[in-house]
Amino acid sequence: MACLADPASADLRFVAVGNPNTGKTTLVNALSGSCLRIGNWPGTTVERVETCFPVGDRHACLVDLPGAYSLAAGTAEERLTRDELLAARPDAVVDVVDASNLERNLYLTLELAELGYPLVVALNLLDEARARGLDLRLEVLEERLGVPVVATVAVREQGMEGLVAAALQARPATLRLDYPESIENAVARLEPLIQHPSRRWMALAALSGEPIALDEPASRLLETLKVELVSLGVDPFLGIVGTRYQAAREIAASVQATRPGVHRLTETLDRWFLHPWLGIPLFLVGMLLVFRFTFQFSDPWVGWLGQVQEVLGGWIAALPLPGLLASFLADGLVGGIGTVLAFTPVLFFLFLALSFLEASGFLARSAFLVDRLMKAMGLPGRAFIPMILGFGCNVPAISATRTMESFSDRLRVAMAVPFAACSARLAVFTLFTSVFFPQHAAVVVFSLYLLGLLVGMLTALALGRLTPPSQAGSAMELPPYRIPTWKVVWRQASARTWSFVEGVGGAILVSVAAVWVLLNLPPGDISQSFYARLSMGLAWLLGPLEIHDWRLAGALLPGFVAKEVVIGTLGVSYLQADPVAPMGLVEGLHEITSGLAGALWATLQAFPALLGLPGIHLPPPEAPEGLPAALSQSMTRSGALAYLVFVLLYTPCVGTLMALRLEFGRRWAALSAVYQLLVAYALAFLAARLPL
Repeated sequence: MACLADPASADLRFVAVGNPNTGKTTLVNALSGSCLRIGNWPGTTVERVETCFPVGDRHACLVDLPGAYSLAAGTAEERLTRDELLAARPDAVVDVVDASNLERNLYLTLELAELGYPLVVALNLLDEARARGLDLRLEVLEERLGVPVVATVAVREQGMEGLVAAALQARPATLRLDYPESIENAVARLEPLIQHPSRRWMALAALSGEPIALDEPASRLLETLKVELVSLGVDPFLGIVGTRYQAAREIAASVQATRPGVHRLTETLDRWFLHPWLGIPLFLVGMLLVFRFTFQFSDPWVGWLGQVQEVLGGWIAALPLPGLLASFLADGLVGGIGTVLAFTPVLFFLFLALSFLEASGFLARSAFLVDRLMKAMGLPGRAFIPMILGFGCNVPAISATRTMESFSDRLRVAMAVPFAACSARLAVFTLFTSVFFPQHAAVVVFSLYLLGLLVGMLTALALGRLTPPSQAGSAMELPPYRIPTWKVVWRQASARTWSFVEGVGGAILVSVAAVWVLLNLPPGDISQSFYARLSMGLAWLLGPLEIHDWRLAGALLPGFVAKEVVIGTLGVSYLQADPVAPMGLVEGLHEITSGLAGALWATLQAFPALLGLPGIHLPPPEAPEGLPAALSQSMTRSGALAYLVFVLLYTPCVGTLMALRLEFGRRWAALSAVYQLLVAYALAFLAARLPL
């Protein structure tokens, strides 16, 4: 289905609700054709996400709410879900239920039934339930709940049409739970004073101690009712929660049966991956394989895009254009932005591997594995989740700290997140490791990721001395291992890569154009330009880091806007001094097609190489030209390592600082920027002293 851009045009409003790890976001993607991010841990979706799609001749808007175990506001996700449901009054609530965890999921279903909204249950992950030996009787579940129940396997887009049809015909649940008599009497007295369609649920929530906003008469009566219940020896909270759990248990038992002798894959694998001693080494080996996969498969395409960039520059040089315009097009646009785009294959293959690990349930184990370490720093285990999210982008990772209740925990994690190597930095890492560490590129990049994570965790530990640590406990749920479909993995990787490419059209374009202008003012020798003079002053400050070339130092300045700009700036400043040779149309097309054939063959060779098997090798390509060759002449390996460490640790981007300012205020954002610069300089200084 095609997505609609404007939610205001929708005349139907659906809301997707469910426990974490039920495949809810996957189902939303399958329904609407959107590419919402899929995660296997709490906190991935902290805010509501809205997507629209056509349903016949009508337009439907579907809201994906954060995963919640109940409508009690125990976490930020549950609070947002509850508030949205009470305020939205949707045409239908789509309750996504994990078929393999029916009893636990039905607790939320029973609460949704009490809201009184039209409800449809999407019994998802039915294939996993059957693989685990569970036989489910959907007609019995539908009869017990009194709402439509649709079997779905969202990852394969099965059952989507039936779910949409059921949502259009959805009705309020006929199920009504019988609470203890004293609680039912209290609800009956309270309900008439509540002016809301979900008055029964609101009355129950108020009695159980939830902070529900009530009118003055209802608030006065509520206090009286609580006193009466206490005098009767009744705990409203235990009575309400206990009744719901008992009903969920009975319904689940009536609709499911377990076949004996079924092999439990998740339990078997977790004996290894969650082992106290083997777990972390296996996790690190898995992540090292991710980087090996990334570089093995992306290198051929990075080289081919570099060839395309050279051909485009040659075609521009062959056109009868004014010298200044030709220089701007060839050196500014193609040389700057083209250099950034040339490294998108690295990001795509990294996102491909990470999307596979996320969807398979492997990455979700990371928070569990480091739980002891996080607790030693006075942080809950789930504090590790924003740090992992920071490997994609630091900005949403800082937003993800909202899921922690303690301000101290949120602040410490948010100050640590900027050290996580985001995807923008990976493009810089790839360029320099391919030039200076070609035989060990994967190991060097993997080490940089570990260094950023270590510095971030030490930062959180140090801040624990200044801010009181939280004593609150935390609970984590581990999803079962799954074999994700390639369609889902490909879609996620493509969406994340395209998000990176879109950034080239904004701040990166402006920054690269500004650098080109400063390099050409005043006209003449670029070593005497405004940009060169400013960069030479910075190069003097970075001299102890073995960074002496002013072009390397100057590229760090626009890197404050976005780390992708570092590569674009290097491309403009280095290639500006080396005029592009004109190239004919036929010659250029031959270069592109022959390079494409070579990239395809090298990709096939990457499969046996990934496993350490011998392959059939063609004659090696010619030595790299352009930016890689220029870089190799401008610094030593020690200087290159120091440069990489500095790029890893200094302020990620303006967006990250703005996120810190929004969440914690101007002073903490400024302190973070200064602290990151000092840490980056100190550790880069040490890296420059390593014997390489």
